[in-house]
This record gives sequence, structure tokens and C-alpha cells, in this order.
Amino acid sequence: MDSEGNTRREPGTEPSGNARRRRRRWPWVVGGLVALGLLGLAVVSVVLLFALGAAGGTAGGTSPVVYEEEYVSGEGPDKVAVIPVQGTIASADNSLGGIQPTVTPEGLADALGQAADDTSVRAVVLEVNSPGGGVTASDEMHQSIVDFKENTNKPVVVSMGDSAASGGYYISAPADRIVANETTLTGSLGVVLPLLNYSEAGEKYGVTQNYVTSGEFKTIGSPWKDLTPEEREIFQTYVDQSYDEFVDVISSGRGIPEDRVREIADGRIYSGETARELGLVDSFGGLDEAAAEARELAKSGQATVVRYIQTPTFTDALLSGLAGRPSEAERLMQESGLDLESKPYYLYLPGA
Repeated sequence: MDSEGNTRREPGTEPSGNARRRRRRWPWVVGGLVALGLLGLAVVSVVLLFALGAAGGTAGGTSPVVYEEEYVSGEGPDKVAVIPVQGTIASADNSLGGIQPTVTPEGLADALGQAADDTSVRAVVLEVNSPGGGVTASDEMHQSIVDFKENTNKPVVVSMGDSAASGGYYISAPADRIVANETTLTGSLGVVLPLLNYSEAGEKYGVTQNYVTSGEFKTIGSPWKDLTPEEREIFQTYVDQSYDEFVDVISSGRGIPEDRVREIADGRIYSGETARELGLVDSFGGLDEAAAEARELAKSGQATVVRYIQTPTFTDALLSGLAGRPSEAERLMQESGLDLESKPYYLYLPGA
């Protein structure tokens, strides 16, 4: 104690205020540096993923894609390339890059390009198992097939699976031969334009939608109101134009008079057996029979049959994981067709 009676502290026994503040601050400094490092790694990883995805496939359809070849049958030096077209026809989602499915216009164009460039490929078999899809996507795929035939003189044969309806038939029409199973579901030749209407539900729950527009028909097709006769006529004209294109594709591809096509293209479905009677398919069988037709047309009886397959890379798997999975509600809407945009489809849609 000093002479005043106060307790005296030895020098160095208590840290200064600045020292205490430094001790409290350093964990935050270290934590901030770690966080910045992790953020930097995340940014670099995302950039690399997108770069690798673009390099490994088509980004916008500008880079060539090499599909792997899976052996099917045969042992000759020539090849028949089988290109699967399975699922709903739609434009590719290029937001994540990578190899596109051959049920998209971009993917099919890439696969046909590979078959065109490969001099050992003498013919192509399209393995179609699709209910159709978007009008524009179907038309782009149809045009790719027409262009392939004109530019390469290589025959194209279609092998129909469980279904090849609507847009699935649209892309099949220009083939040199169409082979189907007797039980294949085909037909549904026509156009559907789905328009949701929940104006009644809105009235029930007191929900309304107001618009400020520049023209009388700017809100045409709004789900918040019923169609007027004038609006319905506009939509019908739009649908009829797409239908006329469908009729022309069938007539020119199958050599059936236009009037006859309009008689059978009323939207109804057909079995493979009925389709053959109507001249929509040529013969019955599966992939083996379709490949035999392709060999015959190409005059290459011993050609090896290979299937183009899309093998996901590690990058594709990571990109797919980033995309996430649809929720249960989204899945139900997809299965019921409620997620369809208000645009025309060449699509077999039960209950439409």
C-alpha cells in the first residue's frame, strides 16, 4: 500500500486498455479473413464450373458435341447411328451449358451433325418415344432432319417406341421409312393452345388483377378473365396456321393428299396398327427391324449399329445439382399440364 492507503499494483500486472481491445478484436479479424477466403473459393469454383460446362458441350449450339457410341449390333466397318429422341420436345436450357439432350432442337442438331461428319455413318435411325411438345421446337427439329437428308444423302429411318404422337409424329414425317410397334400410340395430329382461367376462383376469394394497356388486346389470354369472341378468333387463327403447317409436313413427308390428311388429322390418337392402315407408318417392328431398313437403304448390309448416348460428366453432375429438384407441387403441375405456357403445342395432352 502507498502512503495514502491505496493498494499499489506492480507494473505489468494488468494489460492496458489498448491491449484489451486488441485481444477482443483479433478473432473477428481472423474470422473475416477466413470468410473472404471461402467466398473467393466459391466464386472461382462457380466460374470454373461454367467454363467447363461451356467447353464440354454446346453453349447456345455453337460448339460441336461428341456423343459417345454404344454398341448395339453388327460388325461391319460402316455404321448406322441410332439417335434417341425420348421425352417431351422443348428448347434446350442453355443457362448451365453442358451437353444438350437429343429431345431438344439443339441436341438433335448436334447429334445429326456428328452423324453427318462421320464418313463411316451410312444411315441414321431416330428412336422416337415422345408425346410431342412445343410447336417451334418441333419445327426446328423437323427442319434439322430435312437439312440432314438434303446435305448428306444419308437415309433416315424412324423407330417408334411406346408413343410418337403429335410433335413426335411431326419430326418423324420426313423419314424415309417409319417403323412402329402395333401397339405404339401415335396420331394426335394437331395443335393445342392451353389457356388457364381462374377468374371464378378470383371472384370467390376477392382477388382481382388490374391492367394499364396500350391496346384493346394487350391482355389477350389473361387467366383473370374470360375470352371475348374477338380474342377467341385471334387465338383460333394462330392455331389454324400451326395446324396448316402440320398438315403440310405430313402431306409432303408421307405423300398423302392434303384433303386426306385433314380428314385423319382431327386430334384423335391411333394405334400403330391403325396408323399403318392410314399410311402414317410403313411397317411393324422394333429397333432391329428399323436398323435392317436403314442398312438396306444405305446398301450396307453388314453395318454396325451404334447408339449415340449422352454420358454426364462430373461437371454436368455438379451443374445439375446446382439446378435443384422441382418441388412436389411443381411436379404435380408438370404431370397435369398446368405448367404449360399459353402458346401452341404439337402435344398429346389427355383431357386438353
